[in-house]
Amino acid sequence: MIAVRSFTAVERAWLVDTLGALGRAEPVPPAPTYIDWDGLVEAADAEDLVPALAHALGARQFAGVPADVRRRLTDRVAAGRARHLVMLRELAPVLRRCAAAGIEVIVFKGPALAELVYPDATLRPFSDLDLLVHPHDRFRMDDALRALGHRRLADEHSWEFDVAYDGATVYETAAGVRIDLHWSLLTEPRFPWRADEAEIWARAEPITVAGVPARGLGREDLVLYLAAHLAVHHTLAGLLRYWDVALVLERFGAELDWAALLTRAERWRLRHALFFVLRGTQAAFAAPVPPAVLAALRPAGPRAMLLAALVRGRDTLRLTRLEHLGTLLLVDRGRDLYGPLRHALWPSADWMRARYGAATASRPALYLTHLRRLGGVVGGAAAALARGGVSH
Repeated sequence: MIAVRSFTAVERAWLVDTLGALGRAEPVPPAPTYIDWDGLVEAADAEDLVPALAHALGARQFAGVPADVRRRLTDRVAAGRARHLVMLRELAPVLRRCAAAGIEVIVFKGPALAELVYPDATLRPFSDLDLLVHPHDRFRMDDALRALGHRRLADEHSWEFDVAYDGATVYETAAGVRIDLHWSLLTEPRFPWRADEAEIWARAEPITVAGVPARGLGREDLVLYLAAHLAVHHTLAGLLRYWDVALVLERFGAELDWAALLTRAERWRLRHALFFVLRGTQAAFAAPVPPAVLAALRPAGPRAMLLAALVRGRDTLRLTRLEHLGTLLLVDRGRDLYGPLRHALWPSADWMRARYGAATASRPALYLTHLRRLGGVVGGAAAALARGGVSH
């Protein structure tokens, strides 16, 4: 595996200040006196922050930036803007077709955040288009997407597995744009958001994306989803995603119903995820989080202590490798560990047949395949822990 450079402490501090200034439309601070420009660009690229870096340096006329680095950044920004236009061009007809067919759609993650809270939509890169539909509309949406020429992709799972056991699947347009179709906002069963599914749709707010009227998550639901996504799928790693949360809190913080947010976090079992994300966003960007909210969410116990130690180092690559361990540490209630662990160690034969595409395989053969995959996951996490320890 090729090593990916991380930000140095100086670079990270400057970049955090710079992102905060961009979000508040304030003058950006000058870059540090000495900087490894090639290394900075590499680290920014790994965290999808090249557009923001280029925008910030351009605001200061690229003062002190070597000519080759400036050229590389401007080329990347031009390519990014072109890609952004292609993505929106692919999204618009999907939204129009859904409206004509009466299929309700919520646009979320990158496309919605870019339009909703970023000072310049092209500062928020995204590699796919995330759309949420009602579970009962997933087959109609499949028909609609394929009628537009989009094809299903066999990524990690088959279509049959996604329909039976997952809450999302992937399509690709003729232009190479990927669409992540979701019919479950949170796909892990330990997050019981489905009890509130009808309310989430009722709270969805009108937004405009790709020049087309659309719907986005309600404000409190948006904060909770971003916290869950950052904590569970990215193991609390990634400066761009903390900036997402910071911008949402800057935009809507004064209007958020914090009591409702806490109630839903309890109901969806997202208290730990919400605490670590809000605390990290406040520490980095001085986000407006009421102290009483953090106090109410603060977890205790050995799992919380270990997770806090892992997060303290802010090593994005290492945290990403610890995704499965982080998922277990983030469980709100100890008794909720039983379900994920039981499923991870001993899934049903039907699940394994669908997951590994072996319809006629015996259970022992399926389980052997599953154990090999599980061994790779555990080995990767152990190696990441051994390389970094937990004492940062």
